[in-house]
Amino acid sequence: MASPEGVIEGWMDEDAASSSAQLMGDGPSGSLVIDSREVLRSTARVVGAEFGELHVKTWMALVTIFVNDGLPEDGTGSSTIGELARTIWGADKGMGGGNTKRVVGALLDLYRAEVALPGFNIATGEAADGLSLSRLLSDLYVDEAIRQAFDLPGSLSPKDAGRRFGATRGETVTWVFNRRYADRLAQSELRRFDWSKAQQLRGTAMAMWLLFGSPRVPYRDYFGGGDPDLEHVWVPLTLEQCHALGVHAATDAARRRTLNQAGARVCAADPMFVAMEAHGSRGSQSALHVVRRRSHERSLLRPYEQTMQLTLTSGGQ
Repeated sequence: MASPEGVIEGWMDEDAASSSAQLMGDGPSGSLVIDSREVLRSTARVVGAEFGELHVKTWMALVTIFVNDGLPEDGTGSSTIGELARTIWGADKGMGGGNTKRVVGALLDLYRAEVALPGFNIATGEAADGLSLSRLLSDLYVDEAIRQAFDLPGSLSPKDAGRRFGATRGETVTWVFNRRYADRLAQSELRRFDWSKAQQLRGTAMAMWLLFGSPRVPYRDYFGGGDPDLEHVWVPLTLEQCHALGVHAATDAARRRTLNQAGARVCAADPMFVAMEAHGSRGSQSALHVVRRRSHERSLLRPYEQTMQLTLTSGGQ
């Protein structure tokens, strides 16, 4: 299935995508319950490294390239550093000494980290029992020229980065997914997403986009927008629910403000979302209202269960 024009298809572990706010936050992870359904448990965590937005996006890029290469049985993926950077940031701003060093730093952290992912059974709509705690990568190779640049103090200018990395040929980054994680990717249904949208989103906005694009969220028909294809969901904004969304501001008003700002960015980046607004006032329970256009395509797929064309950014170095 060919990608629509302008769509850069990506793939990600569904449990990791939905838990991204918990994984890259530095506060309590919280749990998320919507319409009496436990959508997220508060068991996501990272051991051995501190994750941020770039770590999650780098993880998404590694999975995308690995799937694009046909899910090799030995768990090995490879890329140029330019391809990784352009996948994460886009072709117009992916390369450059500062961004290259940030990607290498994220790769090293991914290698050191153990990640706990709470599971979810899409068929039953219930959080899965148990916990998967594993290392993502069992091996990592970074080209010597890139390693030396990473060790240099400060950031390289784009010109210096081009001079240093432009002569590098072949696969400058190689990784091996932990065997159990590689099996998970091969056997599970993975989230398909549009990289051109992910490149526009940051922090809380990216995490909300990933979560509310998940089939685990129990949307209902929305008749208030005059469009039969609209659906919506209300999320009570208790403190724990906000923590699950990656929002840790001290006051209810500040948490609503963070969610409203992030929601506006999501709606601007992805036309599927019509509204993502936090409502509330003093003395009442705040809530997040999400309205989106119903998707007529499955967002979770087994790679290669049908003929597919995966399109990455072009022109790797």
